[in-house]
Amino acid sequence: MRTNERSGLTAHRHAAAQELVDATNSVSVAPPVAFQLLALVRDPNCSSEAVIQLVQLDPNLTAQLLRLVNTVEFQGHGAGSLNDAVVRLGTEAIAAKAMSITLRRLLTVCKTAYCPDPIALWRHSVECALACRYLSRACDGAPWDSNIAFTCGLLHDIGKIVINAAPSEALDVIADVMREEGMNGADAELAVLGADHAEIGGLMLNVWNLPPELATAVRFHHAPEFDPSGLAILLHIGNCCAKVHANSRGWKEFEESLLPYAMEKLRLPLSEIEECWGEVLQDMDGIERFMSL
Repeated sequence: MRTNERSGLTAHRHAAAQELVDATNSVSVAPPVAFQLLALVRDPNCSSEAVIQLVQLDPNLTAQLLRLVNTVEFQGHGAGSLNDAVVRLGTEAIAAKAMSITLRRLLTVCKTAYCPDPIALWRHSVECALACRYLSRACDGAPWDSNIAFTCGLLHDIGKIVINAAPSEALDVIADVMREEGMNGADAELAVLGADHAEIGGLMLNVWNLPPELATAVRFHHAPEFDPSGLAILLHIGNCCAKVHANSRGWKEFEESLLPYAMEKLRLPLSEIEECWGEVLQDMDGIERFMSL
């Protein structure tokens, strides 16, 4: 395809994505408190007081974090303030837990033909986030940190929340196209809406003024060759891991679903990925117990 043709298609997809974002009220234009924590904890001069001041703006989130800190899993009891929570878990752990809880709240949406199981979508997102965190730490010389990798995995399907607020007729058509024509979700979204959830998600993160490398990776997580940083490749691997677990498929199918250059590009052997996934499953077990799932 010629460059000008590709640019025209990209502009068309971006316009379709912008129209969907503008039309929905399901996701706030302002980033949730938990996502604002990302920029805060990346600051080397970040203080626990600054984290507390931000989180306490969201009373429900504060209550959930205190409940988490007081669970048996963290051998906690008697933590009655955010200060206690931050001291016990640390600012980075608080930010990660806050974002997981917030995404669950964002995914409290109506079940539709397009999204019949919002909890499954939340579970997939958290598993992908955990995988990205562990895999990032296993990558030598990665230009991103594990906090960005975690957030990238957590938010990679945020565009699906926007799509799920589209008219029900369009959602029914997407489901029909997937079933009758054997298309995957992203291709069906593109065929029906003119943009897929990756394009929409990247735009949403730009609106929220999150780090540009994060928005770029989300935008290209189905076409990671267009992200020169390599973060979209990491996200692609984490996404494939989470899909394998969700569908109870084996590692052979994981390798078949993976882009052939992905592991080589990041110098990640399968044994390393399997080891990281074991850590993910342990963490996920604790999270699901906390969430009473």
